[in-house]
Amino acid sequence: MNYTDVMNALKTASLFDLFRLGIAISHEVENPDRIKAVRQAFKVGDTVSFFDETENMLRSAVVMEKNIKYVSIIDKTQRRIWKVPYCFLNLDNVNTDIHCERQEKLTKNHLKIGDCVGFNKDGEQIAGVVNRLNYKTVSLITADRRRWRVSYGCLYKIIDADLAKRVAELNLID
Repeated sequence: MNYTDVMNALKTASLFDLFRLGIAISHEVENPDRIKAVRQAFKVGDTVSFFDETENMLRSAVVMEKNIKYVSIIDKTQRRIWKVPYCFLNLDNVNTDIHCERQEKLTKNHLKIGDCVGFNKDGEQIAGVVNRLNYKTVSLITADRRRWRVSYGCLYKIIDADLAKRVAELNLID
């Protein structure tokens, strides 16, 4: 499924339409037959990827235990134990990125922790790496250790591997 196409289609939906779709999706997510099929697709000890909604990105983990509605996994990067519903698992290795059109403003759906972004501050172009996705703003860190909170609408994505590497070396991203 192409999530960018789905999100573009939802832009014309009313708030009620979105609410109603949310309820229908919730019912499908809780469908015992769907959960059973996912639960049977892997075993304890397997490596799986799961969607971390706080960082808006996929993470890799090892399955520790399977329960009726939840699976216990240990994150390979942070070594953190998670107890997540089966719907968080990306067993088909689906691309979860949501892209925006050039002229479209960025939203929380378009960014993830670690993305390089820029913004204009009084004529000065400032670039940083996303540290946290807040409700209305993005927390980011620049290579010179400055921290900023910037509205989604003021940001643009940039490709700067050197910046991401410098910030990662400073160990500033949570």
